[in-house]
Amino acid sequence: MTGIRIKVDDSAIIAALRRVEQQDGGLVVASLKVIGQAMLKSTRKRFDDQVDPAGHAWKALNPTYAAGKRGARILQESGMAGGLLGSITAQVTGTTLQIGTNKVYGAIHQFGGTIVPRTYPALVFKLNGRLYFARKVTIPARPFLGVSEGDRRMIPELVEDVLAAAAAGT
Repeated sequence: MTGIRIKVDDSAIIAALRRVEQQDGGLVVASLKVIGQAMLKSTRKRFDDQVDPAGHAWKALNPTYAAGKRGARILQESGMAGGLLGSITAQVTGTTLQIGTNKVYGAIHQFGGTIVPRTYPALVFKLNGRLYFARKVTIPARPFLGVSEGDRRMIPELVEDVLAAAAAGT
């Protein structure tokens, strides 16, 4: 995964995971896997709704770019299978859950930034069949990774579900 790291410091989530750890440390990994799957679903829903984790709409596309784009969806030029959305994964390593992308351009979309040429005087790109030259291109932040308020409420509930299933022997 690329170098995007968002740490969640939420007392309800931490307390729920500590309850699991105290009851059965082996359930921590099971809980993280369940949380990971739920967070993937939540992240995919943000792509559908085109909003950040706080529920704010992503900044609209540049009209010139939007006119030549294959679809109207933001951050979904290649669709779910091949683009940024299709690259989002959840990975549990030890007692750490990571949700992210292996696409190098994921960070510029998450945080925004300015792209400048490295070796030539200008960036060169084609939009709608027309060639453009620019000294810089600014990409607005369109955060897709993160924990929403709904996620914060859901995660402790998922942990409780894992505990209940373990107690029931399922």
